[in-house]
Amino acid sequence: MSNKSDLIADYFPNIYLAVISLLQGIALSQLVPIFLTYVEVAEQPWLDIHLLPILLMLLIIFTIWHHYAISIFFLRWFPNIIDTLVPFLVGVAQFVLISYLTIKTSLSDMRMEDWTIGFAIFLMSGSFPYLAAAWRLDVDLFANIMSKKNAIRHGELTKKYYRWAGYSIFVQGVFVMLIVLLEQDTWLLFSLVLLLSHLLLFEYFLLYRIKPHYVQSMDEFEERGSGR
Repeated sequence: MSNKSDLIADYFPNIYLAVISLLQGIALSQLVPIFLTYVEVAEQPWLDIHLLPILLMLLIIFTIWHHYAISIFFLRWFPNIIDTLVPFLVGVAQFVLISYLTIKTSLSDMRMEDWTIGFAIFLMSGSFPYLAAAWRLDVDLFANIMSKKNAIRHGELTKKYYRWAGYSIFVQGVFVMLIVLLEQDTWLLFSLVLLLSHLLLFEYFLLYRIKPHYVQSMDEFEERGSGR
């Protein structure tokens, strides 16, 4: 059994999930009062275009926490300053976006154009963590739960799908920038659908492409260990 693998398995998930949970909890606590104020102020709260950025922010919070919570099982590497910067930069970006949605007296207080531009930049920048995860994944750190052969295969599958996830988010960012250039705020509904599709497809690939091999590899490793 690898001491390095054991160290990363004990340290990596706990510290990462603790930090991201804290930041997403703060973001959610900022967004909920805005949503409640929006419902009070809007004449038709479920039909108004100003609802879209609020729903998108809620989906972003959920997606980020979900991806980090799931990824700690399938990703391993030695942390460095990037792992300190990324969660906090993501958090700061979320806080800035939420600040554009603040409602004081009317829905016109929401800075839709600024939010949409920021959202586009957020998405395009958001491709970096996915691509970085694919680049930094270290298959040697799975030595305590699977064989070298299975670890290499796991690395191939995981890197492939994280790269595609990164490309997906970047393209969505480009689409939102197109919304800004064409001044078509109603198209944010399509962005909501795209982001939700990204989440569902990511979940599908993890559960039906990566997880089966991952679980089978661990089972084989345990069987070999018990047979010694």
